[in-house]
Amino acid sequence: MAQTPKTEPKKEWEHVHVCIKCGHAVRPDQIELGSIMLGVITCPKCEWSGPINLQIVERKDDLES
Repeated sequence: MAQTPKTEPKKEWEHVHVCIKCGHAVRPDQIELGSIMLGVITCPKCEWSGPINLQIVERKDDLES
């Protein structure tokens, strides 16, 4: 009897800003327009200000704002 190949769950990807100092992830829809225009964001977790650092990551429903 033929075996059906096991399929792994499909991974979903998204882009997020990742704080250079503490690693906190922020979704782009949670970044204020002024920060996008300037290219600088203040981390809501550690309050460090720096350039927007977009990274492609696996989608997780538990990313904080």
